[in-house]
Amino acid sequence: MFADIVYKSGHEYIQSFEDIQAAILVIIPCLIGPIMAIIVIRGCFVIPAMQSSFGYLTRYEMSLRILACLNSGGFYLFGVLLDIKLILNNSQIFGLISATLLPMIYALYFLISINRFLAIVTPKSYSEIFSPKNRRIYISVFCISPIIYTPTFAWYYDCGYKFYHYGWVFSFIISDTCGTKFEVLLRGFQSFFACLMLIFDFGTLIALLCFGKCVLNNKSSEFRKSEINFGQQVVIQGFVSILYGVFYSYAYQWIPGNLAENWKIFWTSSFLANILHFFDTGVIFVFNAEFTRWLRGRDRNKILPVGMVISVVTT
Repeated sequence: MFADIVYKSGHEYIQSFEDIQAAILVIIPCLIGPIMAIIVIRGCFVIPAMQSSFGYLTRYEMSLRILACLNSGGFYLFGVLLDIKLILNNSQIFGLISATLLPMIYALYFLISINRFLAIVTPKSYSEIFSPKNRRIYISVFCISPIIYTPTFAWYYDCGYKFYHYGWVFSFIISDTCGTKFEVLLRGFQSFFACLMLIFDFGTLIALLCFGKCVLNNKSSEFRKSEINFGQQVVIQGFVSILYGVFYSYAYQWIPGNLAENWKIFWTSSFLANILHFFDTGVIFVFNAEFTRWLRGRDRNKILPVGMVISVVTT
């Protein structure tokens, strides 16, 4: 979306106070996001209701988010904030890692959406489709495939995804051999999985509202509550993802013209993309009742002190 603007800007990177501000605004959510994700992963191991295929997929999704945060936060910390030229001059490596993680994250989103849809609509088939063996196959296919085809595609067509000073944004390299092929590939995968997620999340929402309790009627009360709760969480996460897509596509046009163009690009690209990791994980903290009860402690009504939460993660 910003490729033409940043590519033609001709800005050479000379660190300024604005660069430090932009770097800090990216680093903060990239620090908080992984900490929250680690707590979620820990919860998936110790919460009985999360020791399922849903918890299994959630662990992998959170792991990918940690990698995405470390990759992005690491670049803005060492490259932009500390102004290490070796990092800045090789930004395309960080960009390629981001480009590889993007379809993996959306594929995991898609799997989780299907998981919740089948759990509510066809609980019997759900157990077989997401058996331990099958879910390992799904994860392998969706995670290994991008590792192979994304770098190969970028190498074959001489494509890239690098950092531009103007707007502090990663954008696609415009070359004669690549053109917009790389952008179309990544946006295509993103749009494809986003549309499928929307369909299944909408189906899950309808199922929850209309006949969720009836379908799960032969299950225990605790099991029904957990499945419905997880379904609600995924629907809300899908809604957050849709909002992200809308803002990423149109927020640049909505921001008043009196704001400097480079900051308009930054707020609606780099900052928005990294703050999503924080909000997406935050949905689990707020809307997953099982997880919230675990954080508070089984026999207490107060939230655990910060020190106790950290000790839970490190043990």
